Amino acid sequence: MTVRAGRIGGTMAAPNGGTGAMVATAADLARVDDGTQGTQLELRYQRTADGHALVTAHGELDIATAARTHAYLRAVLDGEKKGKVTLNLADLTFCDAAGLGVLARVAGYARRTGRSLRLAAPRPALVRIMRITGMDAAFPEIRTPVLTMVSAPRQTAAAE
Repeated sequence: MTVRAGRIGGTMAAPNGGTGAMVATAADLARVDDGTQGTQLELRYQRTADGHALVTAHGELDIATAARTHAYLRAVLDGEKKGKVTLNLADLTFCDAAGLGVLARVAGYARRTGRSLRLAAPRPALVRIMRITGMDAAFPEIRTPVLTMVSAPRQTAAAE
């Protein structure tokens, strides 16, 4: 599914099971295309072998994709009987303040409705921003560092 200049084209995946969007409103943001560099953000929904919901983000979560990403994630949360959704951010290449706002609002919505949204594999730069802004409070998995930081090799002073 591609969104260009406000028009939506393509086909929707089956709402229950398989890979694809959960419901029609969630399908609106399967892909957002800015018309210049291809897909700006792609969200893929799938059910894992153990029955958990997994949404994978690929691309940029920014002001251009924020509103529809929020609607997509809310629809996925609403469609989950167990109420547990994991958002894989390994392929999220950029996240601005609007994107952080989406994550905060969706986490709040999940808590208010008795559901949970867990982040998986966020990049170190995103984790750092989330800690600085206090957003790590909304995501316990961010509070406990699971990422290994690789330090730069030490340089020795040249002998004179």
